[in-house]
Amino acid sequence: MLVIMTIYAFIARNNANTFDPKAIYIGLFTGMTWVVFFMIAASSSIISMEFQYGTIKELLYRKYYRGEILVSKWITMFLYSVYFMLLAFVYALILKVTVLNSNFQLSENYGYKHSILTTTIYTSLAQFVSLWLILSLVLLLANLFKSSAAAISVGIIGYFAISIISSLLAIVIKKWTWLKWNPLNMMNYPNQVASPSLKHITLLSTNELLIGSLVYMAIFLGISYVVFKRRSV
Repeated sequence: MLVIMTIYAFIARNNANTFDPKAIYIGLFTGMTWVVFFMIAASSSIISMEFQYGTIKELLYRKYYRGEILVSKWITMFLYSVYFMLLAFVYALILKVTVLNSNFQLSENYGYKHSILTTTIYTSLAQFVSLWLILSLVLLLANLFKSSAAAISVGIIGYFAISIISSLLAIVIKKWTWLKWNPLNMMNYPNQVASPSLKHITLLSTNELLIGSLVYMAIFLGISYVVFKRRSV
C-alpha cells in the first residue's frame, strides 16, 4: 500500500496538469482503496476460517460464549481498520511534505470552504464510517461461508457491485424518493461530506446519511450476531 501511494505521489508531482495533486492527496493517494480491500479480506476470513479449519470448536471447548468470540473479532477488526486508516493518513501527510510540498499548501481552501487538511480529515473520517458500513455487511456474509476464499471473493466482488449500483441509484431515487433510505445511498456519505451539493442527488442531509449508516451498521452486526450464535459447528 505504501509503495503504491508513493508511486501516485510522484505521478501527481510530475503530471500536475493531468492529475490534480490536491484531489489525489485528499484521496490519500489511493491508500483508502487499499485499506478497503485489506479489511474486506481480513473481515471475511476472520470468521469463515474458524469454521474452515475447525478452530471454532477449540474456542467453544474452552467455555467461551459465542457472543464473546464474535465481539472479540469485531473489536480486532475495528482496531485493525483504525491502524490502517492512521497509517494511510500519516503516510499521505509525509508524502505531501516530501514529494508535493511545492505544489500546494495544506492551509489552502478546497471544496466547501475548508482548508485542504481539514477537508482531508473530514473525508477520511467519512470514509471510515463508509468502510464500516461495508464491513458490517461483510461480517454478516462471512457467517454464511465455510471457505475463507469464497467469503473474500464475495466480499470484494460485492464491493465493486455496490460501487456500481450506488452510482446508478440516483436515477431510481428521483423516481421513488422513499428509496433514499436504502443502505446503498448511505455509501454516498463520504462524497457528500466533500461536496455538500450532492444533497440534491441523495435527497438526504449529511447528518441523515451519517445516522443512516450507523443504523444499518447496527442492523447488519445484529443479524450477524444472531446468525453466529445459531450456526451449527
